[in-house]
Amino acid sequence: MWVKRIEISGVGGIQELLLEFDDHINILCGPNGIGKTTILESVAHAFSAGQTTILKRHAKSESSKIDATVCVDSQDHTVVIVFKEFVPSQHAQIHALHQLSAKLISLKVNRTLDYRPLNSIEKDTKKELPQTYAEARQGVSLADVKNWFVNRYLFSKHANLSDSQFANYELARSSFSALSKDFTFSRVDPSTLEILVNSPSGEIYYEYLSSGFKSCLSIIFGIIKELEFRFPSPGIVAGEFDGVVLIDEVELHLHPEWQATVLPVLSHKFPKAQFICSTHSPHVIQAAQRHQIIAIEGEQGVVRQRPLPNSPFGFRGWTIEEVLVDVMGMSDLRTSEYRAATRAFERAIDSEDRVAAEESFKVLDEMLHPESHLRKMFLLQLSAVAGVP
Repeated sequence: MWVKRIEISGVGGIQELLLEFDDHINILCGPNGIGKTTILESVAHAFSAGQTTILKRHAKSESSKIDATVCVDSQDHTVVIVFKEFVPSQHAQIHALHQLSAKLISLKVNRTLDYRPLNSIEKDTKKELPQTYAEARQGVSLADVKNWFVNRYLFSKHANLSDSQFANYELARSSFSALSKDFTFSRVDPSTLEILVNSPSGEIYYEYLSSGFKSCLSIIFGIIKELEFRFPSPGIVAGEFDGVVLIDEVELHLHPEWQATVLPVLSHKFPKAQFICSTHSPHVIQAAQRHQIIAIEGEQGVVRQRPLPNSPFGFRGWTIEEVLVDVMGMSDLRTSEYRAATRAFERAIDSEDRVAAEESFKVLDEMLHPESHLRKMFLLQLSAVAGVP
């Protein structure tokens, strides 16, 4: 199953927007407030039912409409959602493709995993249809991923897992090395039920991993755990999952080096799934294919898809600055202090004021990166007025 297209009319800050999706990786980017989360929520609601306060009508629209096409086993299914609610306390009534909600996993930005002691191992939660279509709107909980992993570890020692459960446990166990080969799963302490990880510093507790490391693991564990709870019999191998995964701010907590690898890691772990993710990271975009990027921009209140250059190499030869400006739409990459210093220098050069130019250059010289090529350019300009009395 995958989402082929969605047309959003009068929802949130979006008046009219039509998007077509890749069947594997889709990366939404654009300024804050442009509507990336609204797009994700619109997709999620296409698989839900019941009341919602998440989506609201556009202030200038009389009503809102979401029109989505979902492909299931090579057959297209279209769903249309219409609502008029605008006041925060009002509930819109949604009736969409909720019967397919088990194959949609929505991961929102609340993916910080605080320490949770396990006093005992709980049994699996069997998720019925009403819960899965509620989670399409609300997002899945990751609070139980530790319990799930410890459960699978303990039962794997006694050959009590099904073939699919054991395969999923092995996929989760290998994921400790997904971001860095320097980390591997070690064991579960039988007396405390704590997960221990081999690291360059020695054996450490799972909770001592960085926020970014845990965020990435929580995505992988969360997907696998949800599949086992939603498809308990006959079970499903996570690597064969062909549904949809929504992730808001996929780079959350990750160092830039790992931001470039998070989607390739997810693509490798779940090669048949469709990912629709939002990001603020140029590193995520830089590592992606051209057709996987959906850039959103706005002008005078109108939101639209930004046209991008067509290249077989995507943006892999672009600098981060070029991605920020020409893909993500940033208008200026310098601070206001730098801009003020350059304006002062340019005014001094234009008026041939040697003393003021030298003072402004001194500020710029201390402000610039030690290897910046701009320093030579400023020096050439300064030399032109160096001899002016």
